[in-house]
Amino acid sequence: MKERRKSSAWSSRVRFSGASSGVAHRQWYRAFADLYDAWANPAWTARTVEFLDRQFRRRGVRQVVDVACGTFAIDLRLAKRGYEVVGRDLSPEMVRVGQRAARQAGIPADVAVGDMRTLRLGRAFDAVLCIGTAFNYLTEPRDVRRAFRTFRSLLRPGGLLVLDLTNFDAWIHDPMNARTEVDRRTPSGARIAIFGFNEQTPAKTLHIARFLTVVQVGRRIDVRFDEAPLKVWSKEALSRALRVQGFRPVAWFGDLAVGAAYRRARSPRLVVVATRE
Repeated sequence: MKERRKSSAWSSRVRFSGASSGVAHRQWYRAFADLYDAWANPAWTARTVEFLDRQFRRRGVRQVVDVACGTFAIDLRLAKRGYEVVGRDLSPEMVRVGQRAARQAGIPADVAVGDMRTLRLGRAFDAVLCIGTAFNYLTEPRDVRRAFRTFRSLLRPGGLLVLDLTNFDAWIHDPMNARTEVDRRTPSGARIAIFGFNEQTPAKTLHIARFLTVVQVGRRIDVRFDEAPLKVWSKEALSRALRVQGFRPVAWFGDLAVGAAYRRARSPRLVVVATRE
């Protein structure tokens, strides 16, 4: 009897790397920038674009700067609707992906590397976007103040700030500290799985986000560990900080979605729309 041929799965090449610093976090984006949009939730992107479009139309916004634009995926969709959108991000790899997407779409776009704490563009916009938890990564009070000063310098008087954060009140009320974040196969056939292992400091002022990311492309498997501290904001603390820095909150939402009311113990996001005084 002919012996059954054994699976070749044993020949997969596995690479593991791990770290626990800001440098490691930047390396995570460097490693997965090209796959980022493939596993990002397209339904979330569509909802976000509709939400922003609704806010912009109500307030006559035409010129927008996104200070943490990532791969420019949301901004590109806004540009297709007629908005002028400038994008800046701290990750050169994510910016490269965004620039390529804009070229492929045939849309001229100003997308480049920039730090929200020090960004100066020499002009004022109708709206500033800071979405996708980017603001939570600023854990030092000095960095928070610098970012708010940047937002003010980029906005015309009465201009709009859309600030999106994780609603950690919901995490603390109903802990989700070990969960599968993503488990998806991309159109190209790559398999991506992201597992979260998180905790909060005893004072509940910092959330320690840890991610184990596994990417399989053919027989190559890349396993990467990343850890980053995130500042825990409550609605009340964020409202006070905005007012001190010269902003007036005008609306609160529990997600980047039209009609998503904020509920402290349940909402996944803490989204504020504020105007520059």
